[in-house]
Amino acid sequence: MNSEKSSERLFPPLRTGGGRRLVVFLSALLATTVAVFFCVKTSTGMLSDWYLTKTRMTMIDGNEDEIGPDGFGKTAFEKKNDNFDENEEDSEDFVSSKRDDESDGGKGGGEVRAEGEGTSCPLTSQDVVDDDVLITKASKTRQTWAFKASSSMQYAHMPTHATHGALVVLAFQGARRSEGQANQRIYLVRSEDGGKTFDSFAENNVKKLNALVVEGGSKSSFSERNDVEVQAQWGPALFKEENEDEENVEDEKNRKKIPLLRLYYSQSESCFFCRHKNSCNSVDAKEYRAGGNLYESTSKDFGKTWSKPKLILKEKERDATKGGHSPKVVASPPIRSKLWNAETNASSSPSHLLLPYWTQKPRVGANGIKSACASEMQAKDGPRTLHSKDNGKSWHPLGSHAVRHEDSHRKAPEIDRLLEGAIVSSNRKIVQFFRATRPRVYASLYDEKKAEWGKPFPVRATTVPLKHHHDHLRQHHHRDEFLKMPNAKLHAISIPSSSSSSRSTRHGHQTQILLAHNDHPYRVRQRGNLVVQISNGVNPDKNGVAPFHKLLDIETRRGRKEGEMVMYPHMEVSRTTTRKKTSSCEGNNKRHQYELTISYSDHGRGIRFVRAILE
Repeated sequence: MNSEKSSERLFPPLRTGGGRRLVVFLSALLATTVAVFFCVKTSTGMLSDWYLTKTRMTMIDGNEDEIGPDGFGKTAFEKKNDNFDENEEDSEDFVSSKRDDESDGGKGGGEVRAEGEGTSCPLTSQDVVDDDVLITKASKTRQTWAFKASSSMQYAHMPTHATHGALVVLAFQGARRSEGQANQRIYLVRSEDGGKTFDSFAENNVKKLNALVVEGGSKSSFSERNDVEVQAQWGPALFKEENEDEENVEDEKNRKKIPLLRLYYSQSESCFFCRHKNSCNSVDAKEYRAGGNLYESTSKDFGKTWSKPKLILKEKERDATKGGHSPKVVASPPIRSKLWNAETNASSSPSHLLLPYWTQKPRVGANGIKSACASEMQAKDGPRTLHSKDNGKSWHPLGSHAVRHEDSHRKAPEIDRLLEGAIVSSNRKIVQFFRATRPRVYASLYDEKKAEWGKPFPVRATTVPLKHHHDHLRQHHHRDEFLKMPNAKLHAISIPSSSSSSRSTRHGHQTQILLAHNDHPYRVRQRGNLVVQISNGVNPDKNGVAPFHKLLDIETRRGRKEGEMVMYPHMEVSRTTTRKKTSSCEGNNKRHQYELTISYSDHGRGIRFVRAILE
């Protein structure tokens, strides 16, 4: 009885005023909670849908770099109020470039020079080379135009290049107006003075790849009439073969072995949409989507002539491990590397060619028009890799699955993706860096035991100088940030060394990595702050990559306004030897320098070429 009374005092019956007030309060609280929940859910959904809509608007298809507000590619030549002059030069960049050109007396780079004196010192067998130094600084020596856009070719994009002494071969995809036109082709230009001048500025010296293909004879069977029937070509990637087993040709003039060049690219087959819903009769009415069949062509005379292209992958592959039914695209060249066996600690022999590519399902075109092949292409997007152990005679998948985020956006996984990978070998590990639609650079390590690519992870950056970064990591690991990414292509290469696998120094086995990218978050139709970062490579525990530190500014002035885009860098590095500070060539104390060359696209304006020295 007493317990019942005490409980009534604590919890009065509902018929009392206190009970009714409690019910009203709880009901109001419940209603408010439900209302807040649905409001948050609705606003979050609206925000998510807005984000996806905006992202889709700027990522319709192709390489997603030339998309204007109406869904079509725009260049500087199509803007009514554009003040662009095709003879214009960026004063800051070109004043320094001209000074550099004048200061070296018109001589090509790459000589062995005594520091401070500028004298050329030949390397002898008695010379001792200091290879116990990691790269910590860089200086840009020259910046020139490799190709300038004009009214006849307004679109020039995705450059790639290779060097051999003073020879430079540069390839890019070009079209009369914009990306994806049926007239889009692979073009090549050359320089014989180390990149100071290119033959693209002489009349009719921008050559189509198709016109340089020689079959069984010394003359090409190319004709412009037949070339009209060829579909759009995409993403050239040049690779200079350094393998001694490859068949090289001797240059009688320079008495040097000319290395074999490999060129990889895609050619569209069936994936296009019509710009006008009711008509697709004319050639220019078609706009092709990125990728297609993947080809390889080789050159034994450093780009003067090319072999008949060999099909590597079909647009419609039956094998899902080779991308299945989806256009194939390539943006970075292969590397030659041995694959390490983690159990035996031994490498494969011979070395393999590792070629990164990605599959890209065609998106909806302008005004919601679907591609003609949309129903056939069912494979998911994602970066993949091929490898060849017989010098390109046959190719096989490296890993059975594409590299993807495990937590990709559930509503639109096709835009939360990785693509345009670049592979490097570092410290006996294979690592691939990716362009990402997320605002960070991502990478994946190849797992030799599982024969699969690992889970992608964001790449760290640090402002601490390289020589102090090991101590910094132990004390302030949490302060490191991540490399930024505005959804743009990057490129990564490793520093060559005297050892085939890594540099054996007092720092241990280290192969440094260079990475070129746009170092800023995503902004609509803006890509600037193009830089080169450097890392000491894959961590000693084979888990992750050492943080990157900025090494060189490539282009920081352009890209601050909408429509300004400096992007799609490609790098190549070669080793030179410089005598330590001395007034003569006597003595045998030398050290290595590296010459870095970079090509990149300046949207609507052309292709740039940069030389730099690494020390």
